[in-house]
Amino acid sequence: MSETGRNDVSLILMQGSPEAQATVDLLEQEDPELVIADHGTFWKITSPTGHIEVDMRRLSEELGNEISLHQWLVIMSSYIGRVKTDPYTFTLTSDVTEIHRS
Repeated sequence: MSETGRNDVSLILMQGSPEAQATVDLLEQEDPELVIADHGTFWKITSPTGHIEVDMRRLSEELGNEISLHQWLVIMSSYIGRVKTDPYTFTLTSDVTEIHRS
């Protein structure tokens, strides 16, 4: 699908920090299908497959120091898609997330 396809998801990161640069570097290594656009003050990272995952453990290795999901969220300015998180990962997907009823 094109960059505006129904399954596309996008992650918008502010530029200018080691965390943002490390995220772009890591995602570029892990998924060559990602489209990474440099807009000067921010990066737009788009997945035509409908899935982007940022693993804080792998990102910490890339950075050379520990980063938590809460710290990482500071550089993320926006997203297009559905978000799932756990203590170590931020996942952006085009899938319908599970609905739990009590």
